[in-house]
Amino acid sequence: MLALGPNHFIGFVNDSVTKSIAALRLTLVVKTSTCAPAESHARDLECSGKGACTTKPAEATFSCDCDEQYVGTFCEEFDACQRTPCQNNASCVDAKEKQDGSNFTCVCLAGYTGELCQSKIDYCILDPCRNGATCISNLSGFTCQCPEGYFGSACEEKVDPCASSPCQNNGTCYADGVRFGCSCSAGFTGPTCAQLVDFCALSPCAHGTCRSVGTSYKCLCDPGYHGLYCEEEYNECLSAPCLNAATCRDLVNGYECVCLAEYKGVHCESYKDPCANVSCLNGGTCDSEGLNGTCVCTPGFTGEECDIDINECDSNPCHHAGTCLDQPNGYTCHCPHGWVGANCEIHLQWKSGHMAESLTNMPRHSLYIIIGALCVAFILMLIILIVGICRISRIEYQGSSRPAYEEFYNCRSIDSEFSNAIASIRHARFGKKSRPAMYDVTPIAYEDYSPDDKPLVTLIKTKDL
Repeated sequence: MLALGPNHFIGFVNDSVTKSIAALRLTLVVKTSTCAPAESHARDLECSGKGACTTKPAEATFSCDCDEQYVGTFCEEFDACQRTPCQNNASCVDAKEKQDGSNFTCVCLAGYTGELCQSKIDYCILDPCRNGATCISNLSGFTCQCPEGYFGSACEEKVDPCASSPCQNNGTCYADGVRFGCSCSAGFTGPTCAQLVDFCALSPCAHGTCRSVGTSYKCLCDPGYHGLYCEEEYNECLSAPCLNAATCRDLVNGYECVCLAEYKGVHCESYKDPCANVSCLNGGTCDSEGLNGTCVCTPGFTGEECDIDINECDSNPCHHAGTCLDQPNGYTCHCPHGWVGANCEIHLQWKSGHMAESLTNMPRHSLYIIIGALCVAFILMLIILIVGICRISRIEYQGSSRPAYEEFYNCRSIDSEFSNAIASIRHARFGKKSRPAMYDVTPIAYEDYSPDDKPLVTLIKTKDL
Protein backbone atom coordinates (compact mmCIF):
# COMPACT_ATOMS: atom_id res chain seq x y z
CA MET A 1 0.00 0.00 0.00
CA LEU A 2 1.35 3.39 -1.01
CA ALA A 3 1.88 6.06 1.62
CA LEU A 4 0.15 9.43 1.47
CA GLY A 5 2.02 11.97 -0.57
CA PRO A 6 4.43 11.52 -3.49
CA ASN A 7 5.84 8.02 -4.16
CA HIS A 8 8.85 7.78 -6.52
CA PHE A 9 9.70 4.81 -8.76
CA ILE A 10 12.77 4.29 -11.01
CA GLY A 11 12.88 1.83 -13.93
CA PHE A 12 15.46 0.91 -16.60
CA VAL A 13 14.66 0.22 -20.28
CA ASN A 14 16.97 -1.09 -23.05
CA ASP A 15 16.99 1.18 -26.12
CA SER A 16 17.63 -0.92 -29.23
CA VAL A 17 18.21 2.13 -31.41
CA THR A 18 20.85 3.81 -29.34
CA LYS A 19 22.12 0.54 -27.86
CA SER A 20 21.88 1.99 -24.37
CA ILE A 21 19.89 1.66 -21.16
CA ALA A 22 17.46 4.52 -20.37
CA ALA A 23 16.43 5.31 -16.79
CA LEU A 24 12.82 6.39 -16.16
CA ARG A 25 11.44 8.01 -13.01
CA LEU A 26 7.78 7.73 -11.98
CA THR A 27 6.16 9.76 -9.22
CA LEU A 28 2.79 8.81 -7.73
CA VAL A 29 1.01 11.13 -5.27
CA VAL A 30 -1.47 9.49 -2.90
CA LYS A 31 -4.15 11.79 -1.41
CA THR A 32 -7.18 11.36 0.81
CA SER A 33 -10.67 12.71 0.09
CA THR A 34 -10.35 15.30 2.82
CA CYS A 35 -7.52 17.33 4.17
CA ALA A 36 -5.50 15.88 7.01
CA PRO A 37 -5.63 17.62 10.38
CA ALA A 38 -3.51 20.74 10.69
CA GLU A 39 -1.17 19.14 13.24
CA SER A 40 -0.66 16.04 11.03
CA HIS A 41 2.53 15.65 9.02
CA ALA A 42 0.46 14.26 6.13
CA ARG A 43 -1.10 17.69 5.55
CA ASP A 44 2.07 18.90 3.79
CA LEU A 45 1.95 15.91 1.45
CA GLU A 46 -1.61 16.37 0.27
CA CYS A 47 -0.64 19.32 -2.06
CA SER A 48 2.86 18.03 -2.79
CA GLY A 49 4.24 20.38 -0.19
CA LYS A 50 3.75 23.31 -2.69
CA GLY A 51 0.34 24.53 -1.63
CA ALA A 52 -2.35 24.67 1.05
CA CYS A 53 -5.07 22.01 1.31
CA THR A 54 -8.67 23.25 1.57
CA THR A 55 -11.92 21.29 2.02
CA LYS A 56 -15.27 22.69 0.94
CA PRO A 57 -18.63 21.07 1.92
CA ALA A 58 -19.95 21.21 -1.61
CA GLU A 59 -16.94 19.42 -3.08
CA ALA A 60 -16.38 15.64 -3.03
CA THR A 61 -12.70 15.97 -2.26
CA PHE A 62 -10.20 18.59 -1.15
CA SER A 63 -8.50 21.17 -3.41
CA CYS A 64 -5.04 22.74 -3.37
CA ASP A 65 -4.18 26.46 -3.36
CA CYS A 66 -0.76 26.24 -5.05
CA ASP A 67 2.28 28.35 -4.29
CA GLU A 68 3.83 30.67 -6.91
CA GLN A 69 5.13 28.91 -10.04
CA TYR A 70 3.29 25.64 -9.20
CA VAL A 71 0.21 24.31 -10.98
CA GLY A 72 -1.79 21.08 -11.16
CA THR A 73 -4.53 19.47 -9.07
CA PHE A 74 -2.10 18.67 -6.28
CA CYS A 75 0.47 21.46 -7.09
CA GLU A 76 2.69 18.74 -8.41
CA GLU A 77 3.80 20.60 -11.56
CA PHE A 78 6.39 23.44 -11.53
CA ASP A 79 5.53 26.30 -14.00
CA ALA A 80 8.86 27.80 -14.96
CA CYS A 81 7.24 30.28 -17.43
CA GLN A 82 5.11 32.01 -14.83
CA ARG A 83 7.75 34.72 -14.22
CA THR A 84 8.27 35.34 -17.98
CA PRO A 85 11.99 34.64 -18.16
CA CYS A 86 12.23 35.03 -21.96
CA GLN A 87 13.22 38.48 -23.33
CA ASN A 88 12.43 40.50 -26.48
CA ASN A 89 8.88 39.14 -26.72
CA ALA A 90 10.06 35.53 -27.01
CA SER A 91 7.63 32.65 -26.23
CA CYS A 92 8.25 30.51 -23.11
CA VAL A 93 7.55 26.75 -23.29
CA ASP A 94 7.35 24.90 -19.91
CA ALA A 95 8.80 21.38 -19.71
CA LYS A 96 6.26 19.78 -17.40
CA GLU A 97 8.10 16.55 -17.09
CA LYS A 98 10.82 18.24 -15.00
CA GLN A 99 10.75 19.86 -11.59
CA ASP A 100 14.29 21.10 -11.11
CA GLY A 101 13.49 24.79 -11.80
CA SER A 102 15.13 24.98 -15.22
CA ASN A 103 12.56 23.13 -17.18
CA PHE A 104 11.49 25.78 -19.82
CA THR A 105 12.51 26.73 -23.34
CA CYS A 106 12.45 30.20 -25.04
CA VAL A 107 11.28 30.37 -28.65
CA CYS A 108 12.96 33.55 -30.01
CA LEU A 109 11.61 35.96 -32.59
CA ALA A 110 13.51 36.55 -35.82
CA GLY A 111 16.74 38.44 -35.23
CA TYR A 112 17.29 37.29 -31.61
CA THR A 113 19.21 34.42 -30.05
CA GLY A 114 20.42 33.11 -26.67
CA GLU A 115 18.91 30.95 -23.91
CA LEU A 116 16.60 33.79 -22.95
CA CYS A 117 16.56 35.41 -26.47
CA GLN A 118 18.53 38.26 -24.98
CA SER A 119 20.95 38.87 -27.90
CA LYS A 120 20.43 40.24 -31.41
CA ILE A 121 21.72 38.19 -34.28
CA ASP A 122 24.48 40.02 -36.24
CA TYR A 123 23.84 39.00 -39.84
CA CYS A 124 26.75 41.17 -41.01
CA ILE A 125 29.36 39.22 -39.06
CA LEU A 126 30.16 37.16 -42.18
CA ASP A 127 30.55 40.38 -44.33
CA PRO A 128 28.06 39.37 -47.02
CA CYS A 129 28.19 42.68 -48.99
CA ARG A 130 30.66 43.05 -51.88
CA ASN A 131 32.48 45.84 -53.73
CA GLY A 132 32.92 47.94 -50.63
CA ALA A 133 29.22 48.06 -49.81
CA THR A 134 28.03 48.83 -46.28
CA CYS A 135 26.20 46.03 -44.43
CA ILE A 136 23.31 46.94 -42.14
CA SER A 137 21.96 44.17 -39.89
CA ASN A 138 18.27 44.12 -38.99
CA LEU A 139 15.80 41.69 -37.41
CA SER A 140 14.95 39.99 -40.66
CA GLY A 141 18.49 39.74 -42.05
CA PHE A 142 20.84 42.30 -43.58
CA THR A 143 20.82 45.06 -46.19
CA CYS A 144 23.71 46.17 -48.38
CA GLN A 145 24.14 49.85 -49.25
CA CYS A 146 25.90 49.70 -52.58
CA PRO A 147 28.47 52.29 -53.71
CA GLU A 148 27.86 54.30 -56.87
CA GLY A 149 27.99 52.05 -59.93
CA TYR A 150 26.89 48.78 -58.26
CA PHE A 151 23.59 47.12 -57.46
CA GLY A 152 22.14 43.77 -56.34
CA SER A 153 21.27 42.24 -52.94
CA ALA A 154 24.99 41.95 -52.17
CA CYS A 155 26.12 44.77 -54.55
CA GLU A 156 27.64 42.14 -56.79
CA GLU A 157 26.55 43.64 -60.15
CA LYS A 158 28.00 46.69 -61.93
CA VAL A 159 25.71 49.44 -63.22
CA ASP A 160 25.71 50.39 -66.93
CA PRO A 161 25.05 54.18 -66.90
CA CYS A 162 23.77 54.13 -70.49
CA ALA A 163 21.45 51.15 -70.01
CA SER A 164 18.39 53.38 -69.49
CA SER A 165 19.11 55.46 -72.65
CA PRO A 166 19.12 58.77 -70.79
CA CYS A 167 20.08 60.95 -73.79
CA GLN A 168 17.10 62.47 -75.62
CA ASN A 169 16.56 63.98 -79.08
CA ASN A 170 18.98 61.54 -80.77
CA GLY A 171 21.79 62.33 -78.37
CA THR A 172 24.64 59.81 -78.03
CA CYS A 173 25.32 58.30 -74.56
CA TYR A 174 28.83 57.45 -73.42
CA ALA A 175 29.96 55.96 -70.08
CA ASP A 176 32.20 58.03 -67.85
CA GLY A 177 33.14 55.65 -65.09
CA VAL A 178 29.95 55.02 -63.19
CA ARG A 179 28.31 58.06 -64.78
CA PHE A 180 27.15 58.91 -68.28
CA GLY A 181 27.47 61.83 -70.65
CA CYS A 182 25.42 62.90 -73.65
CA SER A 183 26.68 64.22 -76.98
CA CYS A 184 23.73 66.28 -78.21
CA SER A 185 22.63 66.79 -81.79
CA ALA A 186 22.45 70.27 -83.33
CA GLY A 187 19.95 72.62 -81.69
CA PHE A 188 19.78 70.81 -78.34
CA THR A 189 21.63 71.10 -75.07
CA GLY A 190 21.46 70.07 -71.42
CA PRO A 191 22.67 67.03 -69.43
CA THR A 192 20.25 64.77 -71.31
CA CYS A 193 19.87 66.90 -74.50
CA ALA A 194 16.33 67.73 -73.42
CA GLN A 195 16.55 71.52 -73.91
CA LEU A 196 16.61 73.60 -77.06
CA VAL A 197 19.66 75.79 -77.48
CA ASP A 198 18.79 79.34 -76.31
CA PHE A 199 20.32 81.40 -79.08
CA CYS A 200 18.83 84.53 -77.50
CA ALA A 201 20.98 84.08 -74.38
CA LEU A 202 23.88 85.68 -76.29
CA SER A 203 21.75 88.79 -77.10
CA PRO A 204 22.40 88.73 -80.84
CA CYS A 205 19.92 91.54 -81.58
CA ALA A 206 21.59 94.97 -81.24
CA HIS A 207 18.40 97.08 -81.12
CA GLY A 208 15.54 94.61 -80.91
CA THR A 209 13.96 91.65 -79.16
CA CYS A 210 15.23 88.11 -79.77
CA ARG A 211 12.69 85.31 -80.20
CA SER A 212 13.62 81.61 -80.45
CA VAL A 213 12.13 79.81 -83.47
CA GLY A 214 12.70 76.05 -83.29
CA THR A 215 16.44 75.48 -83.43
CA SER A 216 17.12 79.06 -84.59
CA TYR A 217 16.08 82.63 -83.66
CA LYS A 218 14.64 85.84 -85.11
CA CYS A 219 15.21 89.52 -84.23
CA LEU A 220 12.18 91.81 -83.84
CA CYS A 221 13.68 95.28 -84.36
CA ASP A 222 12.82 98.38 -82.35
CA PRO A 223 11.22 101.29 -84.26
CA GLY A 224 13.88 103.08 -86.28
CA TYR A 225 16.15 100.05 -86.81
CA HIS A 226 16.40 97.26 -89.39
CA GLY A 227 18.76 94.48 -90.50
CA LEU A 228 19.28 90.82 -89.58
CA TYR A 229 20.52 91.82 -86.14
CA CYS A 230 18.68 95.19 -86.00
CA GLU A 231 22.08 96.85 -86.27
CA GLU A 232 21.17 99.49 -88.91
CA GLU A 233 19.31 102.72 -88.09
CA TYR A 234 16.88 104.48 -90.41
CA ASN A 235 17.89 108.10 -91.29
CA GLU A 236 14.66 110.10 -91.21
CA CYS A 237 16.48 113.26 -92.39
CA LEU A 238 16.95 111.80 -95.88
CA SER A 239 13.47 113.06 -96.82
CA ALA A 240 14.45 116.69 -95.86
CA PRO A 241 11.45 117.35 -93.58
CA CYS A 242 12.73 120.70 -92.14
CA LEU A 243 11.72 124.00 -93.80
CA ASN A 244 13.10 127.55 -93.97
CA ALA A 245 16.76 126.53 -94.00
CA ALA A 246 16.45 124.66 -90.69
CA THR A 247 18.95 121.96 -89.71
CA CYS A 248 17.67 118.35 -89.48
CA ARG A 249 19.01 116.24 -86.60
CA ASP A 250 18.51 112.47 -86.97
CA LEU A 251 17.14 110.73 -83.85
CA VAL A 252 16.19 107.15 -83.01
CA ASN A 253 12.86 106.55 -84.76
CA GLY A 254 12.48 110.24 -85.47
CA TYR A 255 14.15 113.56 -86.23
CA GLU A 256 14.42 117.09 -84.84
CA CYS A 257 14.44 120.38 -86.72
CA VAL A 258 16.76 123.10 -85.37
CA CYS A 259 15.07 126.31 -86.53
CA LEU A 260 16.57 129.70 -87.29
CA ALA A 261 15.91 132.38 -84.66
CA GLU A 262 12.86 133.86 -86.42
CA TYR A 263 11.07 130.54 -87.09
CA LYS A 264 9.29 127.94 -84.97
CA GLY A 265 7.22 124.75 -85.27
CA VAL A 266 7.97 121.05 -85.69
CA HIS A 267 9.24 121.66 -89.20
CA CYS A 268 10.16 125.37 -88.63
CA GLU A 269 7.19 126.30 -90.78
CA SER A 270 5.91 129.29 -88.73
CA TYR A 271 7.35 132.77 -88.25
CA LYS A 272 8.02 133.41 -84.55
CA ASP A 273 6.50 136.44 -82.69
CA PRO A 274 9.23 137.88 -80.45
CA CYS A 275 6.62 138.81 -77.83
CA ALA A 276 4.94 135.39 -77.73
CA ASN A 277 6.94 134.18 -74.76
CA VAL A 278 7.56 137.56 -73.12
CA SER A 279 5.50 138.31 -70.00
CA CYS A 280 5.45 141.97 -68.94
CA LEU A 281 4.06 142.59 -65.44
CA ASN A 282 2.49 145.59 -63.72
CA GLY A 283 0.99 147.05 -66.90
CA GLY A 284 4.16 146.86 -68.99
CA THR A 285 3.97 146.37 -72.78
CA CYS A 286 6.17 144.28 -75.08
CA ASP A 287 8.14 145.93 -77.89
CA SER A 288 8.41 143.40 -80.76
CA GLU A 289 11.10 145.20 -82.74
CA GLY A 290 14.04 142.94 -83.54
CA LEU A 291 14.39 139.23 -82.85
CA ASN A 292 13.73 139.48 -79.12
CA GLY A 293 10.78 141.17 -77.39
CA THR A 294 11.50 143.86 -74.79
CA CYS A 295 9.23 145.06 -71.97
CA VAL A 296 8.44 148.78 -71.77
CA CYS A 297 7.56 149.38 -68.11
CA THR A 298 5.04 151.80 -66.64
CA PRO A 299 6.36 154.56 -64.36
CA GLY A 300 7.50 153.21 -61.01
CA PHE A 301 8.62 149.77 -62.26
CA THR A 302 11.75 148.34 -63.86
CA GLY A 303 13.36 144.97 -64.73
CA GLU A 304 13.23 142.67 -67.76
CA GLU A 305 9.60 141.80 -66.96
CA CYS A 306 8.74 145.03 -65.11
CA ASP A 307 8.59 142.98 -61.94
CA ILE A 308 10.76 145.29 -59.80
CA ASP A 309 9.03 148.14 -57.98
CA ILE A 310 11.23 151.25 -57.94
CA ASN A 311 11.67 152.35 -54.33
CA GLU A 312 11.21 156.11 -54.38
CA CYS A 313 12.20 156.20 -50.71
CA ASP A 314 15.82 155.40 -51.58
CA SER A 315 16.45 159.12 -52.19
CA ASN A 316 15.16 160.01 -48.66
CA PRO A 317 12.58 162.56 -49.86
CA CYS A 318 10.95 163.06 -46.42
CA HIS A 319 12.48 165.91 -44.38
CA HIS A 320 12.64 166.56 -40.66
CA ALA A 321 12.82 162.86 -39.64
CA GLY A 322 9.66 162.00 -41.56
CA THR A 323 8.99 158.31 -42.32
CA CYS A 324 8.86 157.39 -46.02
CA LEU A 325 6.36 154.72 -47.20
CA ASP A 326 7.03 153.39 -50.70
CA GLN A 327 3.97 153.12 -53.00
CA PRO A 328 3.50 152.17 -56.65
CA ASN A 329 4.94 155.01 -58.74
CA GLY A 330 5.32 157.26 -55.71
CA TYR A 331 5.73 157.58 -51.98
CA THR A 332 4.02 158.99 -48.87
CA CYS A 333 5.70 160.84 -46.00
CA HIS A 334 4.49 160.36 -42.43
CA CYS A 335 5.57 163.60 -40.75
CA PRO A 336 6.56 164.09 -37.10
CA HIS A 337 4.65 166.39 -34.74
CA GLY A 338 4.53 169.96 -35.97
CA TRP A 339 5.47 169.25 -39.61
CA VAL A 340 3.23 168.75 -42.65
CA GLY A 341 3.51 168.75 -46.40
CA ALA A 342 4.27 166.20 -49.10
CA ASN A 343 7.87 165.97 -47.89
CA CYS A 344 7.29 167.24 -44.29
CA GLU A 345 8.77 170.55 -45.33
CA ILE A 346 6.10 172.80 -43.72
CA HIS A 347 6.29 173.68 -40.02
CA LEU A 348 2.93 174.35 -38.33
CA GLN A 349 2.86 177.92 -36.93
CA TRP A 350 -0.03 178.63 -34.50
CA LYS A 351 0.87 182.23 -33.84
CA SER A 352 -1.67 184.74 -35.13
CA GLY A 353 0.88 186.64 -37.17
CA HIS A 354 1.91 183.66 -39.20
CA MET A 355 -1.34 181.68 -39.22
CA ALA A 356 -2.67 183.06 -42.47
CA GLU A 357 0.67 182.56 -44.24
CA SER A 358 1.05 179.02 -42.93
CA LEU A 359 -2.45 178.02 -43.92
CA THR A 360 -2.02 179.60 -47.33
CA ASN A 361 1.16 177.61 -48.05
CA MET A 362 -0.14 174.44 -46.44
CA PRO A 363 -1.07 171.55 -48.76
CA ARG A 364 -4.78 170.85 -49.17
CA HIS A 365 -4.72 167.42 -47.52
CA SER A 366 -3.08 168.93 -44.40
CA LEU A 367 -5.88 171.50 -44.16
CA TYR A 368 -8.42 168.71 -44.34
CA ILE A 369 -6.67 167.00 -41.47
CA ILE A 370 -6.76 170.08 -39.24
CA ILE A 371 -10.43 170.81 -40.03
CA GLY A 372 -11.34 167.20 -39.26
CA ALA A 373 -9.49 167.36 -35.97
CA LEU A 374 -11.40 170.49 -34.93
CA CYS A 375 -14.72 168.84 -35.78
CA VAL A 376 -13.89 165.78 -33.73
CA ALA A 377 -12.91 167.99 -30.77
CA PHE A 378 -16.20 169.87 -30.98
CA ILE A 379 -18.23 166.65 -31.03
CA LEU A 380 -16.32 165.35 -28.02
CA MET A 381 -17.04 168.52 -26.02
CA LEU A 382 -20.74 168.31 -26.88
CA ILE A 383 -20.98 164.65 -25.76
CA ILE A 384 -19.11 165.34 -22.52
CA LEU A 385 -21.43 168.30 -21.78
CA ILE A 386 -24.58 166.19 -22.29
CA VAL A 387 -23.27 163.39 -20.09
CA GLY A 388 -22.35 165.86 -17.36
CA ILE A 389 -25.85 167.40 -17.38
CA CYS A 390 -27.37 163.91 -17.12
CA ARG A 391 -25.27 163.04 -14.07
CA ILE A 392 -26.03 166.38 -12.32
CA SER A 393 -29.72 165.78 -12.92
CA ARG A 394 -29.45 162.42 -11.18
CA ILE A 395 -27.95 164.13 -8.12
CA GLU A 396 -30.84 166.66 -7.82
CA TYR A 397 -33.33 163.93 -8.57
CA GLN A 398 -32.58 162.15 -5.30
CA GLY A 399 -34.79 164.57 -3.19
CA SER A 400 -37.63 165.17 -5.66
CA SER A 401 -40.58 163.16 -6.91
CA ARG A 402 -39.71 160.53 -9.53
CA PRO A 403 -42.37 161.30 -12.19
CA ALA A 404 -41.28 164.92 -12.59
CA TYR A 405 -37.74 163.98 -13.55
CA GLU A 406 -38.36 160.59 -15.13
CA GLU A 407 -38.26 161.80 -18.70
CA PHE A 408 -35.17 163.94 -18.14
CA TYR A 409 -33.46 161.13 -16.21
CA ASN A 410 -33.89 158.76 -19.14
CA CYS A 411 -30.58 159.87 -20.69
CA ARG A 412 -28.53 157.03 -22.07
CA SER A 413 -25.08 156.47 -20.72
CA ILE A 414 -22.22 156.89 -23.11
CA ASP A 415 -19.52 154.21 -23.21
CA SER A 416 -17.19 152.81 -25.86
CA GLU A 417 -14.23 154.99 -26.72
CA PHE A 418 -15.53 158.09 -24.70
CA SER A 419 -16.00 156.29 -21.38
CA ASN A 420 -12.45 157.06 -20.26
CA ALA A 421 -12.87 160.75 -21.04
CA ILE A 422 -16.20 160.94 -19.14
CA ALA A 423 -14.75 159.15 -16.13
CA SER A 424 -11.97 161.71 -15.89
CA ILE A 425 -14.34 164.69 -15.47
CA ARG A 426 -14.23 166.13 -11.95
CA HIS A 427 -17.35 167.62 -10.42
CA ALA A 428 -18.26 168.93 -6.93
CA ARG A 429 -21.13 167.66 -4.84
CA PHE A 430 -22.88 170.22 -2.57
CA GLY A 431 -25.83 168.16 -1.30
CA LYS A 432 -29.36 167.90 -2.61
CA LYS A 433 -29.77 171.63 -3.55
CA SER A 434 -26.35 172.26 -5.10
CA ARG A 435 -26.17 174.08 -8.41
CA PRO A 436 -24.93 172.30 -11.55
CA ALA A 437 -21.19 172.38 -12.18
CA MET A 438 -20.24 173.59 -15.68
CA TYR A 439 -17.13 172.38 -17.53
CA ASP A 440 -15.21 173.44 -20.56
CA VAL A 441 -12.91 171.27 -22.69
CA THR A 442 -10.10 172.62 -24.82
CA PRO A 443 -8.07 170.70 -27.43
CA ILE A 444 -4.41 171.40 -26.79
CA ALA A 445 -2.44 169.11 -29.17
CA TYR A 446 -2.74 167.74 -32.70
CA GLU A 447 -0.98 165.18 -34.92
CA ASP A 448 -0.88 164.42 -38.60
CA TYR A 449 -2.57 161.24 -39.79
CA SER A 450 -0.82 158.08 -38.74
CA PRO A 451 -0.65 154.94 -41.01
CA ASP A 452 -3.56 153.44 -39.05
CA ASP A 453 -5.80 156.56 -39.37
CA LYS A 454 -5.93 157.06 -35.59
CA PRO A 455 -7.87 160.08 -34.21
CA LEU A 456 -6.04 163.36 -34.39
CA VAL A 457 -7.08 164.57 -30.90
CA THR A 458 -4.67 163.00 -28.44
CA LEU A 459 -5.27 164.96 -25.24
CA ILE A 460 -8.34 166.57 -23.69
CA LYS A 461 -7.97 168.89 -20.72
CA THR A 462 -10.95 169.80 -18.50
CA LYS A 463 -11.41 173.17 -16.85
CA ASP A 464 -13.92 174.30 -14.25
CA LEU A 465 -15.99 177.37 -15.14
